Amino acid sequence: MGWFSNTMSTRERRSILSTPIWFFMVIVFITQLDGGAVPTMLPSITRTFGLTTMGSSWVVGLYTLGLVVGTPITSNLSDAHGTRKVFLWELAFWFLGCLMTAVSPNYAVMLLGRFIQSLGDSGIMVLSMNVLLQRARRNNQGRKVSTVGIIAGLSAMVSPVLSGMLLGITHGWRAYYFMMLPFLAILFILAWLMMGDSQTDRAWKTDYLGLGSFSIALALLMVAITFLQYGTAYLALIIGCLLVAVVAGAIFLVHERNLGDAKDTMPFLPIRLLKLPSYGLTLLLGTLGGMFFSLFVYIPTYVHSVFGLPVRSAGMVMVGVGLGSVVGSWLGGLLVDKFGYRTTLVFSSSLISLMALVITLTLHNLQLFMVLSFLMGVGMGSMMSSPLQVIAGRLSGPENRMQAIGGLSACKKIGTTIAPLLFASAIELGKVGGQAGLASYRNMFLVVIVIALVNIGLTYCIPFSQKEVAND
Repeated sequence: MGWFSNTMSTRERRSILSTPIWFFMVIVFITQLDGGAVPTMLPSITRTFGLTTMGSSWVVGLYTLGLVVGTPITSNLSDAHGTRKVFLWELAFWFLGCLMTAVSPNYAVMLLGRFIQSLGDSGIMVLSMNVLLQRARRNNQGRKVSTVGIIAGLSAMVSPVLSGMLLGITHGWRAYYFMMLPFLAILFILAWLMMGDSQTDRAWKTDYLGLGSFSIALALLMVAITFLQYGTAYLALIIGCLLVAVVAGAIFLVHERNLGDAKDTMPFLPIRLLKLPSYGLTLLLGTLGGMFFSLFVYIPTYVHSVFGLPVRSAGMVMVGVGLGSVVGSWLGGLLVDKFGYRTTLVFSSSLISLMALVITLTLHNLQLFMVLSFLMGVGMGSMMSSPLQVIAGRLSGPENRMQAIGGLSACKKIGTTIAPLLFASAIELGKVGGQAGLASYRNMFLVVIVIALVNIGLTYCIPFSQKEVAND
């Protein structure tokens, strides 16, 4: 079987090998445009529906919730029912979600469209990474997987400019979603024609109880974390969500353990993976790594507050961070293949920590901050582009690779959701007279330093096998 899942038929393996890599990269580029476009369009969306601060936050929050829940589900269904079929469903959901968002007459329909769209986006990155891992030689996997990070980074740089231009021309946010529709339709047709037939070697029953209990537990956990940002105002809701999440999580674990040796049903998440300390620590590293990306939300506010730049101009500072992440994605893949996972993770975490430390000492210097934020972006890109994905893929083996990478991606999104609580609290502690100044943002970057140092410590705790350590 080589590096291919043993659930795939010979026909599907051949169709994946014959599908050009550029096709997957185009899909990643198009679907990742949303992440950078929505912050640019959010003020316009808020005015359209007359949203409060909480209402506007759910435009992004519900999308993140869909990604967290949908990613492991997509990974499981791909192993059970074939890559091509799931890819087509993903693109179909994306199209439907974009259409509903574009024509939404009210806030509720727009949120539903965003959620459906997120389900379509949830598996694109993981499916593409899995295909690249399957096609790569062992000593070239890091560079192959980093290609996805490079394309996603380029997309994140282009999307604010593209959405900003459309806003300037049309004076409305709906034009962006209407523009996406023909591209998604073309991608669906190309996927239908280019990926060939998709069958598995045997008929697997879907693990509905595992899928349902896991989704409920994870969704309610995310809702609880989101409402924690508003303090004790929603305490009853938070406690209720956490209690139900615990019960659903317990049902999931008991069910998956009992399902372990089932002959006709593929477990939603192989328990053996969770029993591996190396995989558990990799998930934790992914969660901490996801926290770094939440920092991007606060950088424009810092630049606007401290240096007095207009909000739109302050946002342009993010171009340097995005460019750094693109360079870091390429560098991370190269380092993984040449020096191994541990060296790559220690390098990236150390670079993030060092840059954050220098930033805390030079917060008043905008030009220096732009240089340092670029280098911090390099560290973030090199950490998140390939080392963790390659670790997860090799630990799981070919038969559970999709599920392993899907679980890692979900943990990254959880980290992105948790981090605003930490950063907002750090900023609040440094306020003087109710205003955020240098002390507030210095606290925020000190939190980044702590997270980076914890990353380094956890990296040395991962019990790699001798075969894997040989690369380091």
